[in-house]
Amino acid sequence: MIVGGILSTTSMVKEGNPDINVAIATIQTNWGGADPETIENQVTDKIEKELKSLKGLKDLSSASFDGSSLIQVEFEAEAPIAESIALVRAEVDEAKPEIASEADEPKVEQISTQDTPVLTVGLYGDIDLAVLSKAAEDIEDILETVPNVRKVDLSGNREEVIHVQLIPSRMMTMGVSATQVANAIQQANRDLPWDQIESDEIGTQLRYYGRFRSLEDLRNLPVTRLGDEQEGRVVRLQEVAEVRRDLEREKNRAFLSSNGEDFQPVITVDIVKVPGSDTIKVIDDSLAAIATAKQNPSIWPYGMEYRVINNDADQINKDLLNVFNNAWQGVLGVFIVLLFALTWREAIIAGLSIPLTFLGTLAVLFLFGFTLNKMVQIGMILALGLLVDVFILMMEGMHDGIFVEGLSFNQAALKTVKTYAVPAFSGQLTTILALAPLMAISGTMGKFVRLIPITAIVCLLLSYIIALLVDIPLSRYLLGNIKTKGQKSKIDRLTEKVSEQFRNWSLSATIRNKTTAKIWALGAIALFITSTILVGTVPSSLFAEGDGRKLSINIELPPTTTLNSSQKVADEIGELLREKDYLESVIKLVGQRSGLVQESGLKPNNGNYLVGFSAIFTPEEEREQLSFEYIDDLRSELNTALRQYPGASLVVNAQSTGEGGDPIEIELSGTDMDELRRISGEVQLALRQINGAIDVRDDLGALRPDIKLRPRREAMNFYGISDDELANQGRYMMTDNDIGDFPIGGGEEDLEIRLSTMWASRDGGIGGPTRRDELLSIPLFNNNGENITGSQVLEAEFGNAPLSITHKDAQRTVTVLAKNKGRTVGEIVAEFELKLAEMKGKWGQGYDYKFAGELETQGETFASAGQMAIVALFLVFSVLVIQFSSFTQPFIIMLAIPFAFIGTFLGFFLLQIPISFPAVIGIIALTGIVVNDAIVMIETMNSHRAKGMNVRDAAARGAADRLRPILTTSITTIVGVIPLALSDPTWFPLASAIGFGLVASTLIALIVIPCLYLLLTPSKA
Repeated sequence: MIVGGILSTTSMVKEGNPDINVAIATIQTNWGGADPETIENQVTDKIEKELKSLKGLKDLSSASFDGSSLIQVEFEAEAPIAESIALVRAEVDEAKPEIASEADEPKVEQISTQDTPVLTVGLYGDIDLAVLSKAAEDIEDILETVPNVRKVDLSGNREEVIHVQLIPSRMMTMGVSATQVANAIQQANRDLPWDQIESDEIGTQLRYYGRFRSLEDLRNLPVTRLGDEQEGRVVRLQEVAEVRRDLEREKNRAFLSSNGEDFQPVITVDIVKVPGSDTIKVIDDSLAAIATAKQNPSIWPYGMEYRVINNDADQINKDLLNVFNNAWQGVLGVFIVLLFALTWREAIIAGLSIPLTFLGTLAVLFLFGFTLNKMVQIGMILALGLLVDVFILMMEGMHDGIFVEGLSFNQAALKTVKTYAVPAFSGQLTTILALAPLMAISGTMGKFVRLIPITAIVCLLLSYIIALLVDIPLSRYLLGNIKTKGQKSKIDRLTEKVSEQFRNWSLSATIRNKTTAKIWALGAIALFITSTILVGTVPSSLFAEGDGRKLSINIELPPTTTLNSSQKVADEIGELLREKDYLESVIKLVGQRSGLVQESGLKPNNGNYLVGFSAIFTPEEEREQLSFEYIDDLRSELNTALRQYPGASLVVNAQSTGEGGDPIEIELSGTDMDELRRISGEVQLALRQINGAIDVRDDLGALRPDIKLRPRREAMNFYGISDDELANQGRYMMTDNDIGDFPIGGGEEDLEIRLSTMWASRDGGIGGPTRRDELLSIPLFNNNGENITGSQVLEAEFGNAPLSITHKDAQRTVTVLAKNKGRTVGEIVAEFELKLAEMKGKWGQGYDYKFAGELETQGETFASAGQMAIVALFLVFSVLVIQFSSFTQPFIIMLAIPFAFIGTFLGFFLLQIPISFPAVIGIIALTGIVVNDAIVMIETMNSHRAKGMNVRDAAARGAADRLRPILTTSITTIVGVIPLALSDPTWFPLASAIGFGLVASTLIALIVIPCLYLLLTPSKA
């Protein structure tokens, strides 16, 4: 078991949160330059029509942005993954003929619920951006070959391209249209094999070699002829356009500041791993690949450096260290308690059993293909508080047999097994049955926490086997040669004295007669009812906040903001963040959103109006507070700084346990986008007035100016220009278009040839005109090469348009998003729902709302957990009925459970700890622990009855005899969960539920169970 555990620890796949095996796919379709409405009508709607009837579909979401459509398909947690993804691909293939031909082919990709970077590296140096970008792309290629790396994303880089920039004045002079240039380049830029010549004299491979392989060749390309087609002068490309090799149009920028240093330009490399693969190994292999690349001067330019910005291996190693620390602290706690309660010999045996159980558990989990992740670690730490009972029980039996009764080792071992094997098995079984239904909790969250009960159950099973087959045989080496057999220790004599006093007190105070027993029992029931009422006022949440180190800050400016204007905002906010001593590093992104922490909804990641910051907190020991405790002050400071920029919105996303994103989501559905926007504004305004609601916004963003150029078809016919020609010429005037590839040889990837127009107002930059006079003078040409002004064939319609159009279940939907501060989601929503229901009455027909996000998950998870708790209680009761062949005694034992809840409920009420999902797990686990003590107590009372004692004396004696074991197991269990409570605030509610419950159950059970035994046990055996 030891060898297997050690081998498993080194061999198991290690990751942070477990990868939840749920079928989720995205379908992305790009169509450069297309607006959201066009994307929605000609791409998104066509694909959604095929997808919305898929079997097992849970959620169908989509967003249509500038130039792209993104659809996310999520199936029910229990749906078969491979089959579901295959169905998505098949339906997308069905939709392809319906999609606009100008759009790229849809890309279907299966994604993970933890689809965030496990490693982020920054490349920087005092070198040219072109050189830095080329090196980053080479390193990207290397990292993509590392085993289990799913994808590598670069930010801040700019690829090299061949720019062909048309000069409007020359085009008008020579009568050359943009489509003529594009067609000439595309038709000439091709290679074509002409097969082989089979001949003894000239046998060879023959091919047409027409692609452009030098800029001079491209510049000299004949585009048209002036005048007569036969004798007119040739117009070459360089006469109407500037041809150069340069960096692509700047779309985003990235800067890095580490440990408060000044920001410097950086290219970030984000590495996403394959789901279920070993995070630490992927990170180590990736860093090794980067280190190897650094030694190669052909890849790594002189002057370039790199810095590791985010490394998930640090957190995983910290979690593993926490398990180790909790284990040895638990062992030490058990040893100290047993040292005082028994002797050092029993303490050593019970203490060593804990790491042995953990090693055995890892071996079993490894054999069944589980990974070593945070949920496994939490399950082991939880089990630490559950499994000590059986070790203490066996050591108590051996101690009493040898030291108190003076039996030989063999006699003591035999008596211990006979006396405690069955009660111990029943106790472990009831705890297992209490935990087992947690594995059946439905939904994604159920899959997320499933490993906690699985790990705890394996620990409990192994602990029982170890207690019987290892501890008792092993104790021969420490207890087999005791010379002072039958000589009671000081603690034994003290225990006997205290037990006798407790017995006498019980007989005189609690079970003096049945009337007194009723008063105590009714008092306990009244206390339970009171605590239940009080805990009903405690708020609830899905997970408590944790001490995550990742932080994303996203700022959305008005849509018309230029990249340079966004840079000014980013610089100011960046300086504010750089001065924070609790931030280890900050990446400043201009024109791009930060994706370090998962965010709710489908949003555009790029745009001139976006500013993002990806920050990493310093290690916990270097901070004065937990990471989430800094967030509120930081958000207030950032909001104050952004007040000078009208229209700017801020979202701060801290790393969290569970699904992440915004906890408050209100989906507004309807048909008219303008009406939905109006309703969304109304809802946001009302939500902002609710105390505790922050970062209120919707997923539409601000409106931007929109000009629709409607064709005047009669005029087009008169001037001799077709719809296709007009549409294409206008597009080449406005943006850069990929019209071919330019081979550079040497095994390097081809460069794109981008056709655009050079406007004076952009000073050589890529893009459309920025002045009204330029817009009015766009050169358009008919089929005869005659110049036509845009106003002659186009009619302008001015308006506004959304940045994105979102759907839920193929229906237009706007989602209002918000976070909570100082209040739980449940409290905020409960107050807001009354207002929302009143507002809905004023909306038109067909407009509705629905709560989603954490509240939806919380409702689904808690409802499922409640059902499983009922199942657990039924299973525990059934086992007890079989064991005791009675209904009354199991009923007595089951009543101990609500008495334990008194401590949990009062503790949560007094400290105002929100009822969270980890707390529910703790409460269910507490059920099994409490039943263990009650089972052994009732067994002891029954044994005294069998010896002829009356019910009253048997009840008093049974409770007194179990005083030391119950106190010992309760104290060691509480000691076992204290490290969990202190190690991570996310799991503090779980440890608190067990700790507070045990304090109450220990005190109340010793007092009330004898009363119930007296009341419910018949006088005659």
